[in-house]
Amino acid sequence: MNRKLLVGALVSICALNVQAKATDFEEANGNNPRFSEYYTVSTQSPSDHSEISKKIDPMEAAQELFEATGFSETLKAAVISLLNFQHHDEDYGNVAQPYNRKNHFGGWIYPSHDNSCLNTRGLVLVRDSKVDVTMNSSGCSVTRGEWAEPYTGRTVTEASEIQIDHFVPLKNAYVSGAHKWNFSKRCLYANFMGNDFQLLSTDGPENMKKSDNTPERYMPPNRAYACQYLQQWLKVKLIWDLGLTPPEKQVVENLIHQNGCELNQFRYSVAELQQQKRFISDNASLCH
Repeated sequence: MNRKLLVGALVSICALNVQAKATDFEEANGNNPRFSEYYTVSTQSPSDHSEISKKIDPMEAAQELFEATGFSETLKAAVISLLNFQHHDEDYGNVAQPYNRKNHFGGWIYPSHDNSCLNTRGLVLVRDSKVDVTMNSSGCSVTRGEWAEPYTGRTVTEASEIQIDHFVPLKNAYVSGAHKWNFSKRCLYANFMGNDFQLLSTDGPENMKKSDNTPERYMPPNRAYACQYLQQWLKVKLIWDLGLTPPEKQVVENLIHQNGCELNQFRYSVAELQQQKRFISDNASLCH
């Protein structure tokens, strides 16, 4: 056989083997990776050695905090670094049931207590619009408004062009911890209105590109939003005690550096975290 042809054939075989291994890896892992370890955002401060920062258990502290007439100055000043991670030598992604959005999280609900006929999507559209929205004839669906779409940076006026993004996607939430929850808690996660960053009004096609990807595979094209995007990713993970895979953690840290993000931006006050935990507790029965 001609030597050049032989070398070419060997290279092709090697390339096919590499491609097959990569394909096998993607099929085995894909967007549901499995690891023997993972990380969570720690509620312990790495720099402040006060008693409140040495051990902050949000759930144990909630009752004391919210029964008081107000936060103490110490608690108001206490902050958590979103870049302080706790390592866990436990399986990640080893779920009992394959992810199923409808079965595990349900759909939009009607959470309003003011007799509104808007579902969660409608409430988010109203909240995020920069102007008063226009409704359809029934008054139960938003048709127009003005949304400063964060992923592309453009202004959108037609509600039909907007999708409501679950910032940490439902599938990622499921495999990173939500598979351990009951349905009511997962449904609350999917309809959470306790802050303005877990559900976002986003450009439809861009949200489809994001799909259920972590920052490893998707970052918004609007570079001005990059640091805020990473901050919000870590906030949601902290609030809901969701895990990050080792590559996910590394990529988030790398992207923070690459985008020149101010590290002070990656802090979250104990008071804010407690408010989020309290909202979750108060709305535990929102989904039936």
